Amino acid sequence: MILVFILLISILLSVSVGVAGGNLNILLHTLAYRGSPSEIGRVMLEMRMPRALAGCFTGAAFALAGAVMQGMTRNPLADAGLLGINAGAGFLVSLTAVFFPSISALSMMFAAFLGAVLAALMVYGLGMGKGKSGSIQLILAGSAVSALLTALSQGVSLVFGLSKSLSFWTAGSLSGITWQQLIITIPWIVGAALLSQFLSYQLSILALGEESAVGLGINVQLVRVIGMATVLIMAGASVSLVGGISFIGLIVPHSVRFIVGTDYRRLLPVCALLGAVLLVLADIVARTINAPFDTPVGALVSAIGVPIFLGLTYRKKGGII
Repeated sequence: MILVFILLISILLSVSVGVAGGNLNILLHTLAYRGSPSEIGRVMLEMRMPRALAGCFTGAAFALAGAVMQGMTRNPLADAGLLGINAGAGFLVSLTAVFFPSISALSMMFAAFLGAVLAALMVYGLGMGKGKSGSIQLILAGSAVSALLTALSQGVSLVFGLSKSLSFWTAGSLSGITWQQLIITIPWIVGAALLSQFLSYQLSILALGEESAVGLGINVQLVRVIGMATVLIMAGASVSLVGGISFIGLIVPHSVRFIVGTDYRRLLPVCALLGAVLLVLADIVARTINAPFDTPVGALVSAIGVPIFLGLTYRKKGGII
């Protein structure tokens, strides 16, 4: 309930604050009399509100994707950004923007989903081959695949003269979000999030170990297939909307474990709320830290995530996870 309250306050603050001005009274008046909004009221409804809602839903999606991946793989460093899934979605989106510039938002999201699938197959093919296991191999494979696909995305944008328009999106940005994009994207995120919640009990059992899960009647392969599908849908939809934002899926689940423990029935809803709060607040800072210029929100999240990632890599002195 505390996180729900903080999230609502964060959204109201995000919509009320901006270079063009505004405050909470203007926002409430605009919501009450939507038929004749003022100029600043129109900015709040058509520009800031979609941006705040995009941060809310994609922040929740990135956090849930990371938590589900960590539960499926029993890998504490699993994250859609670190394992190259965001880079794969971004690569297909950049190709789609070049060769099909007038494509619909739904088709763009489908392209991002295919890119996420491609990256996941590449990472698990490289990191989980014969004689390979453990989180470090997956992270190394994810770093390699992410670097490759990011370089290809930048190369495509440079060759076709789209580097300026795609660079801000590649870094992660919530600017320019429209209501139409939200209407198409949010149902997929919500559907995948609900599906992941249905897997919460199985993920909690799987955390005990694969043999224990099988002994308790859990179909491990089915759980992993459904779980990976939810991760790819949430990551693909979010990347197609706001670009590649890493580390949310890493830092949020580990932070939530300190609050509610390791039971995924409680972990996943709190992850969604905290991820939403984090991205909405980070976007507020991104809009105001260098006003009137817009700072990519992905850079701010990465600045928070890198120290936490390094701390997780070394659980104790000399001991690597």
